[in-house]
Amino acid sequence: MNRWWKWAGIAVAALASFAIVALLVVYVASETIISKHYPLGASQLHAASGPDAIARGGHFASAYGCADCHGHDLQGAYIADFGLSSRNLTRLATSFTDADFDRAVRKGLRPDGTSVAEYMPSDAFQFIPDADMADIVAYIHSRKPAGKDIPFPSYDLKTRLGFLIGMAHMDRYWFGRQKPALDLGARHDRGRALAMAACGECHMTALTGGPPDIPGPRPPDLSLVASYGRADFLKFMRTGMAAGNRKLPLMSATARARFSHFSDDELNAIYDYLAARGRRRTGDLSSRNPNAPSSG
Repeated sequence: MNRWWKWAGIAVAALASFAIVALLVVYVASETIISKHYPLGASQLHAASGPDAIARGGHFASAYGCADCHGHDLQGAYIADFGLSSRNLTRLATSFTDADFDRAVRKGLRPDGTSVAEYMPSDAFQFIPDADMADIVAYIHSRKPAGKDIPFPSYDLKTRLGFLIGMAHMDRYWFGRQKPALDLGARHDRGRALAMAACGECHMTALTGGPPDIPGPRPPDLSLVASYGRADFLKFMRTGMAAGNRKLPLMSATARARFSHFSDDELNAIYDYLAARGRRRTGDLSSRNPNAPSSG
């Protein structure tokens, strides 16, 4: 009997040692991914100035989703879907330069050259136009520092395992998978830029639909907007109610929280581009303006 207990103790000790070693390997290997450094590159962006710029920045902070994730006061918020809290931008503004914010938002890089978390869609935000970004930074700097400082996210064992088996990634991973959307010429430049930055997080910046390897239903190719009438599209973006007064998973809530903040001109520019893109991709050229550019 004593011999049995002896061998049982050895087995338990061996299993415990194996578990400790396995955890250490997961931590070290995942930390290599998390702490990888990338070239920062130069940023020439400078915050815009004046009350009009700050007002525009607040507008874009809502429309692009900054306030949706970081809180309407930009002091950070707990995001239940991700199980973590976003950074307090008003506190970051005491140490971040304009270039730091630009690289974090549009390059996915922290000041030390490591990647921001996957939950920050910088891979889509890389297409935010310079002028919009300059206004957003002006708005952030206009906010008085308040609330608690929230550190960079830490990662639990499940997420760290996800890094190792390809089920989770740092944001820089997605830059290699994002491509520009179809270029339909100068007439559609504004709508194209807005669509890539605002819709690219879920539909990919090429707007061809979510990547096939993500779990759950895949967001569709936005060519489908060509089948929407303008009034139905604008109603959807304003109220979250799709044609036929339907509520769609995720998209209805996203439209109300984010896209409803776009101006009529901006939503019309997005619609014009997406509808024209849809017609081009589906080969229905009959309704195109014959004077529209044929490139792209």
